[in-house]
Formats: sequence, C-alpha cells, structure tokens
Amino acid sequence: MSLRSHRRSIFAVGGVPFVDYADIDEFRELCTKVEARYARLLFRVVDQHTKQPLGEARFAWTRAEEMLMGIAVFPELYEHGLLVLLRLTRMRGLVFVRAINHTVVVAVTAACRSYCDEHKQHTMENFATRWARGETPVLSAKYVAGVKEHMLRAMLLAVGSACDCNSSMHALHRRCFALLVHPHTSDITTIARHRVPEYALALACITHERLGRTAAGVPLAEQRLHEDTVRMIMGFIDFH
Repeated sequence: MSLRSHRRSIFAVGGVPFVDYADIDEFRELCTKVEARYARLLFRVVDQHTKQPLGEARFAWTRAEEMLMGIAVFPELYEHGLLVLLRLTRMRGLVFVRAINHTVVVAVTAACRSYCDEHKQHTMENFATRWARGETPVLSAKYVAGVKEHMLRAMLLAVGSACDCNSSMHALHRRCFALLVHPHTSDITTIARHRVPEYALALACITHERLGRTAAGVPLAEQRLHEDTVRMIMGFIDFH
C-alpha cells in the first residue's frame, strides 16, 4: 500500500476528530510545536540507540549495531510519539492520531535504514581500521547527524501540511475549519468551524426588531436583509 493510500484509509477508518481551535493561528502554532516536539523525540531516541559501543554485546546486536546494519527499529516512538501528536488534537481522536503516528514511525524507520544501508560499506571500512588499531569503534557524530536529518525529513513529509490534500494535517484542517471566499477578490478567510453558527446567528440578529432605532430614529428592523441576501452571504462559506 502506498503512503497516499494508507493516509486515505486512516481518515476513512479512524475518523478525523473535531477540535474547537480558537482560530487558524492556533492550529498553525500547534502544528509547529508538535513537529518540533516530535523532532526532539526523534533526536533523543537516536542518541539513545547510538550510546552503546559496537561490539560490546557478545550474543546479541546492540542498538547501534542494528542501526549500522540497517535493521534498526524504534518501538519507543509508538508510545512517546503518540503522546506528542495527541497534543495537536487536544487529546481527541485516538484512533486517528495512532494511525498518523504509525505512518510516521514507518517513514522514519525506513529513512534510517536507507541512510545506514547507503553508508554501511564506508562505515564498516572505518570500523575495520579502528579494530585493527585496537580501538573501540563508535558511530561518528557526522554519521548520527546524517541519520537524524533523514529521519526528520521523513517525519515532516509523513505528517504533511494543510496545503497537501493527501496529508493528515489537511484532513484535520478540513474537519475543523470552513473557508469564507470573497465574491470579488476571491480572498479566503479561514473560520473555525465551531464558530460558524455564531456568525450565522449574529448575521440573522443584526436587524432584529428589538435592536431599536438608528441615531436618526429609523427602526433597525426596517433595514433587515432580505433572506436571499443572507442566503447568498452564507453561500460564500465553503464547508468543504
């Protein structure tokens, strides 16, 4: 199954949660913070995997050796990554967020393995030289930085953005926001979906008979908008 097909199955099975964000700025800020937190988690996990020197265990591969050979796994991300991503939805939509996290874990694991497999021959040659000198081989800081960079890029691609119609962020954006399109300029105003009824009610109430009169003494009720005008205004709101 392709990544795109997997994303679509996530949204169909898990259902995208409804989150009452204050506005689009809060949504974007949360996206940025969550991506930064996940990046820090990735770097911390990679550092933990590379701490143990190679060749230290006699009958089992160390985490660093698994990374070197391109067979690394990161089970920590299934627990801690889930907790990071749940911040984005305010702890809602567990099935949805768990599926996103699974996609991220698969992507970063594949990125790590690809990088390690690509550099394995050169790294093993360096290790052979160190062993011949009686030195304990370790993964270099440059090597670890390269692994982190590839995993970070994979994580960002897996999460996606609101502009990517196949991403989880786009699905969440569609679920939680409506768009108001200006009839002449086509400028788009993003409205938190939970606030649309408030706006509609305010629009309907601005000419209520109980609002009194204008400064000139004209009853406000006589200035009420025709229902077709109200319907047209509401029609410019794109509910996806």
